[in-house]
Formats: sequence, C-alpha cells, structure tokens
Amino acid sequence: MSEHTDSATRKASTIDDIITFDVAPTIRARDDIDGCGCLECRNIETTTTNRTVLDALVWSVHLFRSYPSIVAFTGVIILSNRLLETDAVTVLPTPAVGVVEAVTAFAFIISIRAYVGTIVAGELTDNPVTIREGLHRSIARTPALVGVVLLVVFSVMTIPFFVSLPLFVLVGVIPGTPVELVSFPVAAAVGGIVFAVPFLFLLFKFWFAPEACVIGQYGPIESLWVSWRITTNYRGKFLLIVVIATGSALSLYLPTILPEVGTELTLMQPALRVISSSVGELLSIVWASAYAHTYVQGVVS
Repeated sequence: MSEHTDSATRKASTIDDIITFDVAPTIRARDDIDGCGCLECRNIETTTTNRTVLDALVWSVHLFRSYPSIVAFTGVIILSNRLLETDAVTVLPTPAVGVVEAVTAFAFIISIRAYVGTIVAGELTDNPVTIREGLHRSIARTPALVGVVLLVVFSVMTIPFFVSLPLFVLVGVIPGTPVELVSFPVAAAVGGIVFAVPFLFLLFKFWFAPEACVIGQYGPIESLWVSWRITTNYRGKFLLIVVIATGSALSLYLPTILPEVGTELTLMQPALRVISSSVGELLSIVWASAYAHTYVQGVVS
C-alpha cells in the first residue's frame, strides 16, 4: 500500500510540474476570467492603463534593456536574413535556401512576436518571465498562432474580394459583361478602393489577434473576436500607432530608394540598404512590444 501511495504521489507531482511549467501570466478580458477582474487582483498598476502609445514605446525600450534575450534572438534572425540576401548561401541547394528563408520569416513574424508578448505580460503583472518560460509559451501557442494567421489572411483576402466582385462584374472584368459603362482606368481605381477599404478595415480589426492568442491563450476564432472588441474601443490609439509606424518605416527605407546620383552615393546604397533593413526589423520588435502593451490595456480596462 505504501509503495502504491508513493507511486501515485510521484505521478501527481509530475503532473503538477507539467501543468505549472508554463507560469507565464495569462491576461484575458474581464468577462472571460473566474473571480474578480479588477486591476489589483490582476496585479496590474493603474499606470499601465494610462500610458500613451509613445509612453509604451519608451517603456518597451527599457524592457529590452532588462531582457537582452529579446535583442539576442532578434539579432540572430536579422543576421540570418542578411546572410540570405548575400552570396554566402550559394553553396546550399535552392530548396534548402527556401526552407531557411521560410524558417527565419516564420520565426521573426510569429515566434519573436509571441516571445515578446509573453515577456510584456510578465512585466505588466509584476511576474517576470524567464527565457525558458517565454520560449515554452511561444512554442506551445505556435499551432494556434498559425491558425490565427491563416484565418486573418483568409478573411482579409476573401471578404474584400466578394465585396468588390459585383463591381468587377459590372465594369466587365469578367468576360461577357458590358464594359462601356466606364473607362478602364476609372474602373480599376474604383475597384482598387472598393477592395482596399474592407481589406484595411479587417486588417485593423484583427491586428491584436496574435497577442490575444499568446497572452490571453484564446483559440484562433476567439482571438479574432477579442481583437475586434479591442480595436473598437481603441480606434484613436491604434491609428496613432499606424501613423507613427508608417512614418518610421518611410524614414528608414528612404535611403535605399534614393536616386543613384554620383559614385559615392552609388557605393553607399548597399550599406544603407543593409543598415535600414536591419534597423527596421529591430524596431518592429519594439512595435511588437507596444502592441502587446496595448492589448493588455484593452482587455483589462
């Protein structure tokens, strides 16, 4: 009996260790949690909910100083991207290069954003996350994140297409329909606007779905719904993020498209392209932290 009890105890202890391995905090909407959802019970300071977008960006820079692992992981991926843009990988067969490019893109777009979001959640709840815990949450949520990305891509491409389809039929894009109603340039411009408006609207509404999936541990469909609610309450804040991010991207990539005037500028362009691309990718991680911060503000307010 004693041996049986000890065995059962060891099994229970092992199960508890597995369950409690991922101690990274889960931050959900107030209606989706058991018990009190106030800031004090969630261990979230009022300062967090009052930060502006610019404050969140400054906070993110300080966060990276406390977590050099974020910069290290990002640096490895950025270095890999730069090597893939050179002739250093010509020794590899073409399929292998494609696989490496796909892996680095996946790691940068999904894994790093998931890791940063987990770190942000830990800091905002005064529950610091270790590298091991951050990686475990990122890897554990990867299947759901892939589902989120597929749903977002399907939605932002399919729905605008069906919305603009009647117009395409009307102006004769589909064979056999009258084309004399409007000229082709006008039809193309109107069709582009009709497609772009719902495309950008849906992309905006689903922008925080990855954070909802990782930080809130929602399923793919639930993540889309949570993001939809957050963007409804924070239109102004998110639009400010878009404006600043667009301005930053233009300022960083402008040197790479300068006209080739003079020998010195021509020689500098490859270096400028490498620097601007690397800095832009590094800054995108700062924005990922700001997005995670905004998600937390949205679900706890």
